[in-house]
Parts: sequence; C-alpha cells; structure tokens
Amino acid sequence: MNNQQRAKLDTCNRVKEFNSRYATQLATITEYAIEQTAFNNAHTAILNAVQIQAMPSGSSTDTVQQAKETMTATTLKYAIRAMVKARQLKNKLLADSLDYSSTYIAKAPKTLAVQRAKNIRDILNSNLALLTNVTAANITEITNSINNYDSLKDKPTIELQRKAATGTNPLPVAFATAFDAIENMHYLVNSYFAGTNQSILDEMTLAKQIVSTGIRYTGVKGSVTLNGSNVANATITLPSVEKLALTDANGYFSISSLKAGTYEIVAKLPSGQELSKIAQVSRGNFEAIYFDFK
Repeated sequence: MNNQQRAKLDTCNRVKEFNSRYATQLATITEYAIEQTAFNNAHTAILNAVQIQAMPSGSSTDTVQQAKETMTATTLKYAIRAMVKARQLKNKLLADSLDYSSTYIAKAPKTLAVQRAKNIRDILNSNLALLTNVTAANITEITNSINNYDSLKDKPTIELQRKAATGTNPLPVAFATAFDAIENMHYLVNSYFAGTNQSILDEMTLAKQIVSTGIRYTGVKGSVTLNGSNVANATITLPSVEKLALTDANGYFSISSLKAGTYEIVAKLPSGQELSKIAQVSRGNFEAIYFDFK
C-alpha cells in the first residue's frame, strides 16, 4: 500500500472503532444500519486485499535466478567436455555446435534460455556414441535443471499479476464504497445528534475530514455557546500561530494543519466578550475545546 492508501485504511479503522464504541446510540438510527453494512463489507474487502498484498511470493526473483544459473552451469559443463572430445575426434562441426560461453544461456530471455539449453542437451544426447565422456545420467542431470528453471521462471510474474488482480485492483472500488457509506453515516449522525451529543458528531466529523483528504490532520475543533445556545460567527483565534476561524450556524469551529504542541485558544463573541483556554494538541488528532459563555 502507498501512504495515501494507508491513511485511508487508518480512517476506515477509526470509523470501525467509532461504530463499535457508539453502537447503542447508533442503533437508534434506523437508516444507519444499511450504511454500516455497506461500510463493513467494503472494509472487509479492503483488509483482504491488503493481506494478499502482504503475502510473500511463491518463488522469489533470487530463487528463479539461482535456478537459471544452475541450468546454465550444468548444461555448459557437459557441453565443454563434449566439445573437447569432438575436437579430439577432429569433428569440427560437432565441436562448433557445442562451443558457447555462459552468457549464451545466462543472458538470454527466459523462454529463449530454456530453448538454448534444450538444444545443447539434444545435441549431446544425439551424439552419446561419439562423446564417450558424457553419459545418459549427465543428460538426465541437464534435463532436471532445465525442468526446474522452466517450472519457476514465470512464477514471480504470475504472482505479481495475481496480487494486482486480488490485492491491488479491488482497493479503489472498495475504498470508494467505504467512503460513500461514511459520508452517509456522517449525514445521519449530524442529523440525529447535532446539538444533543456533540462528542459523537465531533468524532465522526474528524473521521470524515481524514477521508476527504487522505491525511490525518492535527488541529483543534469545538463549539461556542452563550447560555447554552449555539453562537454563529464567533471568532476563534490562535495568537501564537496567527490562525483564525469563525463558528458556523451551529456554533461549530475547526482549525487544522497545526503542529503538535500547546496553544492558547481565544473565542470572541460578536458582542466582544472573550474567553481563552489552553489546548494540548497531539500529532494526528484534533483537540476538542468548548466555550460556554454566561
């Protein structure tokens, strides 16, 4: 997985934990179950794809290369012996047909390397009567080394293709399905709990923000009330970093892209009344701050 996908998976895991933590409250929303089921199915598909991506290949590139080197060395070992015997017999044609360097097989593409090793083996096998320093057992040894490499040579490519088909290609669709469900779950949580259970809404809002960006932001969030009523257009400032935000119609505010650290947060009502609080912000999370003016 790339970094963006890891951030998205982290978001899905956080939403999964959210649904578990607030299961009792969320069960009161009839429509929520439909979206939660769609999300759970997509989340399972994502986890399965990630698991397949993490599985080791059946044959590593190193194993295949070693098999190719063994095939090359075995084939040419007996070809060299036979070439010397052919020269001793003054059989130049046969000697030339067995005179190859190791790169002839070792540097050839996979299928061509197998074919070249087989051609040399077949020449040896056809001339065993003349080549008395090569035996049928040697031919079998060459054949075994060829078959071993031939059985392994395409497995890394096939494994990569299988991983792409089952571990990479499904991710975009699964993430899109999960995000659609999260979007709808957020709408429902906002509809049912805004103004009555701010902590649930805050957690879901943060998860949705991470989904939308693919990044886990660090920041502050919260609300401003006056005698228990939400205050719109209250000014929120962080003097040390010159950050500013206005509360929305529900009195809610959010300031992101902060570094981890301690901040003074100042809330100012349209009437001019001010309150300040200290927030300790940790990396990758939003600190919730609530201002209640009297």
